[in-house]
Amino acid sequence: MVNSITSQNVVKPLMPRPSSAEKKRLVMKLSTAFNQNKLLDTSFGSEEEFWQKASVKGREEVQIQHFKKRQKDLNHYTQKIPTSRKLVTATKAGTSQVKVNKSATKISAEDQAPSLNGPFQNPAETSPSIHSRSKSSSITKTNSQAFNNIKGRNPSEVSSSAEMGSRVPLPENTVLPKVGITIGANITNFSQGATCKPRTHIVFLKVHKSASSTVMNILFRYGETHNLTFALPINGLHQLNYPHYFTAAVVEKLSPGNGSQFNIMCHHMRFFKPEVAKVMLNTTFYFSILRNPVQLMESSYTYYKGTSAFSKARDLEEFLNQPSHFYNASSTDSHYAKNLMAFDFGYNHNGNFSAKHIQLMLQAIEAEFDLLLISEYFDESMVLLKETLCWDLDDMIFFPLNSRHNSTKTPLSESTTEKIKSWNKLDWEIYVHFNKTFWEKIDQLIGRERMQNEVRMLQQKREQLAKICLQGSGSVAPQLIKNQALAPLQYGKAVIMGYNLKPNLDEATRQMCQRMVTPELQYNRLLYRKQFPKKVLKHSNAAVLPKLSNRRVV
Repeated sequence: MVNSITSQNVVKPLMPRPSSAEKKRLVMKLSTAFNQNKLLDTSFGSEEEFWQKASVKGREEVQIQHFKKRQKDLNHYTQKIPTSRKLVTATKAGTSQVKVNKSATKISAEDQAPSLNGPFQNPAETSPSIHSRSKSSSITKTNSQAFNNIKGRNPSEVSSSAEMGSRVPLPENTVLPKVGITIGANITNFSQGATCKPRTHIVFLKVHKSASSTVMNILFRYGETHNLTFALPINGLHQLNYPHYFTAAVVEKLSPGNGSQFNIMCHHMRFFKPEVAKVMLNTTFYFSILRNPVQLMESSYTYYKGTSAFSKARDLEEFLNQPSHFYNASSTDSHYAKNLMAFDFGYNHNGNFSAKHIQLMLQAIEAEFDLLLISEYFDESMVLLKETLCWDLDDMIFFPLNSRHNSTKTPLSESTTEKIKSWNKLDWEIYVHFNKTFWEKIDQLIGRERMQNEVRMLQQKREQLAKICLQGSGSVAPQLIKNQALAPLQYGKAVIMGYNLKPNLDEATRQMCQRMVTPELQYNRLLYRKQFPKKVLKHSNAAVLPKLSNRRVV
C-alpha cells in the first residue's frame, strides 16, 4: 500500500523547476493551445499537424503541472491521529446501538454500484487521519446538523432490489483488507480538528450517464444549505450551451448586490477551460466523474435511442456490427454514439489519435482537473471527494438519481463488450488511465483500511436516512410516483425511477428528504427562482424543459 508519494511515481520535470507564477503561465498556455485545437473545425489531417507542432512542444509543461498537482494534493492535508466516536441510533427503549445489516447497500442505481457487499473487518489499528475539518462561522446550518436532528428515530425497514453495476478490476498488485467479520458497536468515525478549510469554489464537469445527476444533487444541497452561489444557465435553462463549447456568456450574471463571484458550476457543458476561468476563481477546484465506456454506451443507446445514430438500429449489437451504416460523424448529435466522455471533456470524439497523442490528451486532462472519480466505485468516490473538499461525511449522503428500471437494461456479450471498447477507444483510454490514478489518490490521501471504514459509515447513514425518508421499498417506477413534482424526466426508451416520501414528516425532515430525491430539472428551477427572484417574476416560464424529440411523459 502506498501512503505517500515516492520517487518512482512522481513525474520528474524535464526542465529546471519554474516559479509558481511561471508554472501557471505555462499551464494556461498549454491549455489554450489544446483548446484552440478543439475549436478548429478541421479534418484529421490538419489536426494531426497541430498535435505534432503545438502539443509535443508543450509536453514538458504538462509534466511540470503533473508534479505540481501531486504536491498540491499532499500539501492540502495535515496528518493527525484520528479521534473516534460511536455511530449510534436510538431504539424505542432509549438505548444506543449500532445496527449493521448483512447487505451493506440496499439502494442502488443504474449509474452507481454499491461499493462493498458485506460487513468490513474491524481493523485493530486505523489509518492516520489526513486532515481535519473546520466550518466557517458564517455557516449556520449544515447537512450534518439536519441529519443528527432526526437520526435518533426508529424508522421502519427499507429494502429495494439492488443491482450490482459492472466494476472493473482494481489496478494490479492491489491488496484489499479481508471482509466478512461484523463490526462491533464501536465504529471509528474520523472526526478531526481544524487544519483545513472546506472548499466552496468548485467546478464539476457533469459527464453524461455517469452517476453525475447524483453528484449534482449533492452539490445542489451543499450549496443551498451553505448559501453559496451557482453559475446557472441563462433564462433558467438546464445546460450550459451544450453540446456547443462552454462560453462565459451563457451564465446568468449575478446582481451587483450579490457580488460577482460564483461558488459552484455543475451543469452539463462541453468543457473549455479558458472560458470557464472567466467565470470562476483561479483557486477553483475542478473535478469530474467517469464511467466504464461499455456500460456507458449501453445506457446511452437506451436513453438516446432517438438520436440520428441509434434511431434506425434494431439494437446495439446491430449498430456495432455496421456502425458506418448508421453513424454520421458530421451529425450534430453524433457524440451520443461515440466517445461521449471525450466529447464532454472538449476533445474530438471522432479523432483517431496515435498512442503519443492520446497520452498528451490524458496529461492535459490531468493538468486541468484536480480529481477524476469513478462511478463504478461511487461510495469510494464520495469518500475521496469528501476528503479532498474537506467536507463532512454527512454532506455526501445520497439517494441514487436518474437510475433506470431493470427492464430497460440489456446484458452485453463478451464480443459486444470488445466492440464497444474498440468503437470508443478514446473513452476507454481515458477511463483506464484515471481508474488507475483514482486508486493512487486513495492510497496517498486515505489508505484502503480507512476508506473501507468510511464507506461502511456512509452506507449505514444512507440506510438510516432511507428508513426515515422513503416510503415502500426505495425507488419506484415512474407511474407509481405519487408526487408528480418529484417525477424525473422520461427520455428515449429508458424508464427512469423515482421516489415516494413517507407522509406526515415534520417540515424540517420533509424538506431535507425532498431535496435528496428532487430530480435535477426541478431542483435547477428551484435554485434559479431562489437566486434570481426578480427574473423569475419577470419570466414566469424561465426554466424550460429540453426541446428534444424523444422526451416523453409517463
